[in-house]
Amino acid sequence: MAESSNKTWRHRRNVTRPRKAKKQTLPAISESESLRGGRNWIDLPDDVTASILSQLSMFDILERAQKVCLTWRRICKDPMTWRAIHMEFHIHLRQQKIEGNFTSGKRNKHLRKFHNFNVHKMCHHAIDLSCGNLVDISIRNCGTDELLEHMTDSSRGIRRLSIVFSAYITMKGLSKVASKLPMLEDLAISYTPRISKSFGVLHSCEYLEVIGRSCPLLKSLKLNMHPGGMFNSIDNDDAFAIARTMHGLKNLQLFGNWMNHQGLHAILVGCPHLESLDLRQCTHLYLNSKGWGWRAIREGCSSHLQDLTTRRFEQITKLWLPDDSVHDYEHLAIDKIENRQYEEYNKDIMI
Repeated sequence: MAESSNKTWRHRRNVTRPRKAKKQTLPAISESESLRGGRNWIDLPDDVTASILSQLSMFDILERAQKVCLTWRRICKDPMTWRAIHMEFHIHLRQQKIEGNFTSGKRNKHLRKFHNFNVHKMCHHAIDLSCGNLVDISIRNCGTDELLEHMTDSSRGIRRLSIVFSAYITMKGLSKVASKLPMLEDLAISYTPRISKSFGVLHSCEYLEVIGRSCPLLKSLKLNMHPGGMFNSIDNDDAFAIARTMHGLKNLQLFGNWMNHQGLHAILVGCPHLESLDLRQCTHLYLNSKGWGWRAIREGCSSHLQDLTTRRFEQITKLWLPDDSVHDYEHLAIDKIENRQYEEYNKDIMI
């Protein structure tokens, strides 16, 4: 018995267990070797490559794509690549990994100005690369009056301009360049405290009249602000300025505007071609789908104007009322942290 157990033990001792395989590191593969076995992105037609690169942001093209190879660099230098420029400040902040939230301290204020300058420098370069072919520009969380002036001096064929969360762009600067935007068809101004009535800051609406007179081809206008509820006083100045000078509008979004029924009536009379009207969060308008509130618009009007107002509403194919859902509102996608950072950022520069 003991003898058999010893044999078993010896047998177990002689069994060689399989060793763990060592991790093998693959040799580095050069760009040319990788292209042989896979898809050769460099040999794509230039128009296809340009279409792919157009999906990238300005930062990605200037800092990454044009450094991949000579072919991509040549395409990135093509003026047609820069027909549309989308510049954003918060992308640069995240790339630099600035720690902590924004505060009102001098250090963070200087950091913001430093990174803002870097983005402006890049945008100046992108505008120069367009060689006057720029037709679409979006400015978000950055931008200055000087940048607007450089942009309009370089390109007179701009058709779309979007300004969002841009604390350094003023209505004076926008009024100054309005005469250089004769081809403008689409204008969006959202949450820009020195232009629109954002964060409870009141401004003159003269810049809207200047834009309306200088941009006869304007078809779409977005003038959005933070909804102020019933605590903000009624203000129809924006509505009256739009009605007086922007008769060719087809699409109008006035998210969170402070106008009442008088302002809305002026828009309906002054903008006869409206097809889309967004009145969400306009808390001084008492309107709903059942018709409650429409009577207030027509009070004090002659029978001719009452019929005209009714016809104008009937021709609007897309209508959002003040209490309609905001789930598809584009700027709600901004997270709470970024929004809080901007509000503190705005406090610093408004002092």
